Amino acid sequence: MKKNNGILYWITGLSGAGKTTIGNRLYYALREKYDNVILFDGDVLKNIVSDSLGYSDKDRRKRAKKYAFLCKNLTDQGMIVICCTIAMYEDVRQWNRLNNKAYCEIFLDVPMDILKKRDQKGMYSQYENGNINHIAGVDIEVEFPKTPDIVLKNDGSLTVQQCVDQILKFKIKKSVDFDRDVTYWNNYYDSAVCLQEPSLFAKFSMDNMEKNKTLLELGCGNGRDSIFFAKNNLNVIAIDASDIAIDTLQKNNNMENACFICDDFVCSSTLFVSQYDYCYSRFSLHAINEEQEVEMIKNVYSSLKKGGKFFVEVRSIHDDLFGKGEKVGRNAFFYDGHYRRFIVKEEIETKLRKEKFYIDYSCEDKNFAPYGESNPPVIRIIARK
Repeated sequence: MKKNNGILYWITGLSGAGKTTIGNRLYYALREKYDNVILFDGDVLKNIVSDSLGYSDKDRRKRAKKYAFLCKNLTDQGMIVICCTIAMYEDVRQWNRLNNKAYCEIFLDVPMDILKKRDQKGMYSQYENGNINHIAGVDIEVEFPKTPDIVLKNDGSLTVQQCVDQILKFKIKKSVDFDRDVTYWNNYYDSAVCLQEPSLFAKFSMDNMEKNKTLLELGCGNGRDSIFFAKNNLNVIAIDASDIAIDTLQKNNNMENACFICDDFVCSSTLFVSQYDYCYSRFSLHAINEEQEVEMIKNVYSSLKKGGKFFVEVRSIHDDLFGKGEKVGRNAFFYDGHYRRFIVKEEIETKLRKEKFYIDYSCEDKNFAPYGESNPPVIRIIARK
């Protein structure tokens, strides 16, 4: 498994704007280069997710959120998804932008008089004849996109192919949060002599675990802690963004109770759908930004069994490295070739409690992670679901 390459093309506009026509043509254009393309049309999506939903504002909003979540689940697994839907809520579109690694929002802006002339589904004429109501853009208010990536005046002045060409020419900005430091860590694990002994935190955590349980490690690096847990009769799933590290682990370890995966440990929907007894995160929370931290905590909570434990060790704002390098965010710096964000103990405790974790243990002290002449204060937490 390599890093995520999923993309969501979200094509929106009123009924008759040409969403399905343009979406279909875009699908076949992308299929000429890629074999991981999926097309969803609004009518098809309704059959998939909305058997029990009506057409009230509440139901429409719920349906739109289901569409968005389904698309994200697929882009997380590396699929290119084209979704053609009115989905008339700005908060849903903003959720798409925040939660997909690569997102392109296309708004088909067509005047109402042209939509009524086309009237492909007969909706507008039926409304004018009094046969139906609740038509988006007519008697139901629509929140039109505020910040679409592409606006297409699909009023007949452009051919379908010209519209598709504009979409294909658009350069999609992919999130670099997941693979921000992959090159650095690949070089590190490919050339550096890494520690092989388990960390002090792994030994500390093992004293608070039962054997024959299942553990998920987020950001396993060279796997020294994962291997330690597996040798102590835990069933281990370990994930890291470095394909070099994971390839090496897969080649050199044949333990039946250890599985090593290259993926995004923040939001992999496939990974977090399973249930675990323990989740272990050593020096991985400070490798992601605050928004990702919140998402990761939510995903960990949902994937833990009742009574399951979340073991966290992370760099503190009292670390000697705090403030060094280029500041790239709140308590975050780019230094010595890679990103670090330093954590405030009380803040991470608050975030865990907000997600309904109980804090069984929390301490910030030295001697937790000494390395050479460095012995910074480090935060350790055990949270329980």
